[in-house]
Amino acid sequence: DLSHGISDKVDSLYLHIVSDTEIEGFRHSYGSLAGDHKVYFVARFSEPFQSHGIRLNGVQLTGRRETGGKDVRAFFRFDTHEKKTILVKVALSRVDVDGARKNLEAEMPGWDFDGIRQKAREAWNTELGRIEIRGATGEQQRTFYTALYHSFIHPDIAYDVDGRYLSADHKIYHTKDFENYTTFSLWDTFRALHPLFTIIQQQRTTQFIRTFLERYDHWGNLPMMEFSGNERFAMIGYHSLPVIADVYVKGLRDYDTQKALKAMKKLADGFREGKKEYLKAGFIPYDMETQSVSRTLEYSYDDWCVTRLARDMSQTDYELFGQRGQFYRNLHDKTTNFMRPRASDYTWLTPFDPMEASNHYTEGNAWQYSLFAPQDIAGLIALMGGDRSFEQWLDAFFTTETDTTKMYLADVTGRIGQYAQGNEPSHHMAYLYNYAGVPWKTQKRVRQIMETLYTDRPDGISGNDDAGQMSAWYVLSAMGFYPVTPGMDYYVVGSPLFEEVVLHLENGKDFVIRAEHNGAGRPYIQSASLNGKPYEKSYINHADIMAGGEMVFVMGAEPDRHRGAEKADRPWSDDYRAAPVPALLFDDPVFTDSVVIHMRVDEGPATIRYTLDGSEPTETSPLYTGPVVLKQSATVKARAWAEGLAPGYVITMDFEKITIWPAAQKHGLAPGVQYEYKEGYALKFADTRQYPVLRKGVLPRFTIEEAGNREVFSYTMQGYLKVPATGVYTLYIRSNDGGLLYIDDRLIVDNDGNHKVQERLKKVGLEAGWHKIKVEYFQMGGGKALSVSWKGPGFEKEEIPPSALFHEK
Repeated sequence: DLSHGISDKVDSLYLHIVSDTEIEGFRHSYGSLAGDHKVYFVARFSEPFQSHGIRLNGVQLTGRRETGGKDVRAFFRFDTHEKKTILVKVALSRVDVDGARKNLEAEMPGWDFDGIRQKAREAWNTELGRIEIRGATGEQQRTFYTALYHSFIHPDIAYDVDGRYLSADHKIYHTKDFENYTTFSLWDTFRALHPLFTIIQQQRTTQFIRTFLERYDHWGNLPMMEFSGNERFAMIGYHSLPVIADVYVKGLRDYDTQKALKAMKKLADGFREGKKEYLKAGFIPYDMETQSVSRTLEYSYDDWCVTRLARDMSQTDYELFGQRGQFYRNLHDKTTNFMRPRASDYTWLTPFDPMEASNHYTEGNAWQYSLFAPQDIAGLIALMGGDRSFEQWLDAFFTTETDTTKMYLADVTGRIGQYAQGNEPSHHMAYLYNYAGVPWKTQKRVRQIMETLYTDRPDGISGNDDAGQMSAWYVLSAMGFYPVTPGMDYYVVGSPLFEEVVLHLENGKDFVIRAEHNGAGRPYIQSASLNGKPYEKSYINHADIMAGGEMVFVMGAEPDRHRGAEKADRPWSDDYRAAPVPALLFDDPVFTDSVVIHMRVDEGPATIRYTLDGSEPTETSPLYTGPVVLKQSATVKARAWAEGLAPGYVITMDFEKITIWPAAQKHGLAPGVQYEYKEGYALKFADTRQYPVLRKGVLPRFTIEEAGNREVFSYTMQGYLKVPATGVYTLYIRSNDGGLLYIDDRLIVDNDGNHKVQERLKKVGLEAGWHKIKVEYFQMGGGKALSVSWKGPGFEKEEIPPSALFHEK
């Protein structure tokens, strides 16, 4: 049954009966996480079939040995008797049928089923044997090794035995000095899975980085969320950067490090939703982009990751990305102590409820995102009022019960208060007590999570395993530590679950973690030693693990409230500090006469210097001493300086004095807008230009209702807008996925891309009369939405009505 898939749509199928023992073909689908995806196969039977049948679209074909279409199935009948065994072996390729056939002949030439089964068992035992545990119950053993097994499934090899592979640009290449991998669910796996690999899968890890750089060479960028060789742009952030940063600081550098830095900078400076606003203002305004808080925080961390390489190679880049690594501070609201949505005019979202799930956060709420600044936990603690305030915030986080009328997201599962083990944003938070000098509270919570939210049952993970991230969290935590900050070369200590863990490292050494007097009800560390010497720190250096040796913990039922309290014994953060980002305050960046600009900084004393011509402010630029009045369009840049800190980041704001666009002279227009309709896979509207037009016609307004329940399609709609009076108009386009709005052949609103429903707007000055208007829209998947609205002299925002839309006959 080639038609069946999981959450995807069939593009085309092909089946060919080569002989009475072999079939071949492919399955081409789109949608789901795999995207535009073709898999070739060859299957062989252990003995000839006696008859067969092929069905196309439910109709059986007579005398056919091959067919293609969107619903292809087949059956084969064999000469059998009771207990007779018939074997089938199948090989796959993403390149072509020949690749699948070569894979089959090289990897499984015979029919020794039991031998293959034994080899698979031996291969997995070798992998799982990288970590040995002792003193675990049967349930704990099954839970741990299931988690380790899950951790090792992905990323997966993605090339044929002859070295050919399909890259993200959909072209075929040959592997040379690397093994091509895919399935990089990086929004999830940068947190624990990849750091786990830096300890016990270092050779594989190097191949991952070489794969990343291959994508940079051929596709033009590092991956962000790649499945089956296709970049899917899923989730937020650009989290190949923390993977590279973590690998680099831990000394794994058998790849082109200069190219890695160059590629990281390109991705960090490239397009991601809200990135333009982020780079201009130092945060993403919630009135300009959805998931603005989560995006700002994750972009800031990813940018900081560039500094891990830049500090060895480029001081200029180190300073720039260090400044951007401080952007998380721009969304911290001191009045609530939460990361809070902020508008483009620097006002906070009101009303604000940190419990509420909203489109300002990604799969979570303000509780679950406000402590995501892994690059600067020490700075975050100071920002939130110090150790005691931070500790109290965490206490409330783990004890504030969820109001399910406000927090109803399917991903937010496995809850302890506001903590949600079933989704990634919470994964580091139980370990943050260590940074405030109360590691015993980390020990309590981590042990609680392991013992209550992981089991050996089929539902033994409290959320989607997300390509191994949930499982890797357990593997690391059960050993007794966790990488709160990928990109730092240490792990934060938690509460080891077993009496002994032995890590068999690829360098031939063993690292042993022993926990004496351990067991249920004894989660607290009483003392520790490393290679026989007392060890007071609440973190473990990566180098100490890789050197081999023994870490011994003595566990107890009561917490040691003094151990790990001293600053010198706590996990540490990078010490880069820059002057704060200035805020520019104004009524509207688009004006008809003049606009008044005020400037301020929200943190500490600082001086602000600015320019009005788009040049970079320096220490000789005009000093801000009072309001600045603009009467012409200008690009304003501002920068702060503060004693003892590096210069701040330069923020930018474009101010536009509106001019009135002249109307066109038109006669004899008919109501409605003309449209062209297409179908085809796309990630941006430009991708649709390769597909044929399937329908043309006239619609009364901008609508996609005619598409019905189709999920993959595009429209181009154009005509003339009847403007009732000369003045300033605000045009809006709300779309899911891509939507672009043109007035008088000028692109005024770019809402392109594969994204959830979001609205964009632009103000323009229009003369009364006729103006060209065009909308381009594409849809890829569910959640369809399109509306085009306007607001102008004498009327409030409304959908553009049919009475204002016309086209040439």
